[in-house]
Amino acid sequence: MDWTKPVSFLFALLVAAIAVGGVVELLRTTLVGEYVTASVATLVVVGIMLVATIFVGAKNRQWLANPESYF
Repeated sequence: MDWTKPVSFLFALLVAAIAVGGVVELLRTTLVGEYVTASVATLVVVGIMLVATIFVGAKNRQWLANPESYF
């Protein structure tokens, strides 16, 4: 099962690349028009949700101490 670690790493890189591309496209298309306020509000809400999700995931702190046993 050693092949699963590189595959999961590549999958994580793919997800990160898609997320970065999405943010770039969001900034490029929505922060230039007439709906700038709504766009900024959306970005703030998504950022808050992301931080909250990370906080909930890290609440146990077990994944920081020993990530091998957490998953």
